[in-house]
Amino acid sequence: MSIQDNAMTAERVRLLLQQAHEGGYAYPAINISNLDTAIAAMQGLQQAQSAGFVQVSIGAAAQASPTADPVEGSIILGRMMRDLRASFHVPLILHTDHCHADDVDRWLEPLLHRLAYLKSTTGEKLFDSFMFDGSHDEIHDNVATIERLLPLVQAVDGVLEVEAGGAWGGVEDGIADQAKFSTPEDVALIQQAFERAGLDEHHYLLAVAFGNAHGTALTPDLHPELLQHITQETGKANYFVFHGGSGSSDEDIHQAVAFGVVKMNIDTDTQYAFTAGVDEFFERAHGLQRSHKEGKAYFDPRKWNAAGRQSMSQRVVEYAQLLGSAHRAVRVSYPTTAGE
Repeated sequence: MSIQDNAMTAERVRLLLQQAHEGGYAYPAINISNLDTAIAAMQGLQQAQSAGFVQVSIGAAAQASPTADPVEGSIILGRMMRDLRASFHVPLILHTDHCHADDVDRWLEPLLHRLAYLKSTTGEKLFDSFMFDGSHDEIHDNVATIERLLPLVQAVDGVLEVEAGGAWGGVEDGIADQAKFSTPEDVALIQQAFERAGLDEHHYLLAVAFGNAHGTALTPDLHPELLQHITQETGKANYFVFHGGSGSSDEDIHQAVAFGVVKMNIDTDTQYAFTAGVDEFFERAHGLQRSHKEGKAYFDPRKWNAAGRQSMSQRVVEYAQLLGSAHRAVRVSYPTTAGE
């Protein structure tokens, strides 16, 4: 297989999803915000010998831009991740995470136009999949936005991830008290939107709300059996995404994967792991005069960033093992420059 054959295309992403679905496992999806967290995520996946998603949110993209422009920041982070990926040999899918409907006009849609321009003029491809979060919209508005975004995603050889109704619980979502659940009826409307575009349920990723909680939230009250119910009611075995996976019980995770989850987002736990590694590093440095020459081994950012990386990578390995994706990756090589 040639290097170009190993490029991460939409077809290859779908093949990886198919393998997970048929094999009864799921891929970790790790959010990154800078160079160190990106390396930690990729190193963890390689150590686990697992494929996985490495993804950026609108907040991370805005932070990466000197002008807080999420489109510019996405390009900056996308190029960084693409170049880093060339040093690893497991399938790494570069993904833009949750774009709520209110952010489509200022982030996802202009980003897709910018990526189409880069692809047509230089052959540069930065992201492999994209997530539109219409969970807060009325379902018909959600479908309309999906139909608007789908051709733009296809134009950059990407895979689209969407949500079918419902709403996640958690402070990050403005729903601190309870979650709303997706319904088979909402899922069917989303499925029909893709069918009108000539795509079946294996051409996209579908997140549904089954009690999930994002970020700092109440303990999630998960009902993974809802995934099975939706599959039975719609007659279609979608590639499901488990959002808000951090803090879930092993039993709930295993059941969700058994009912069709192929991707699980674990942002909070991996953020915590990175910070905990840094915190433990400084705990060991307690009592040293950091202004003294001897203290440089501790206050040098390279030192404590390395501790954060190691801690976060280990957490990624643990999740790959929990999800069953560890030791399943096929070795790949990536083009190192655009259009190569």
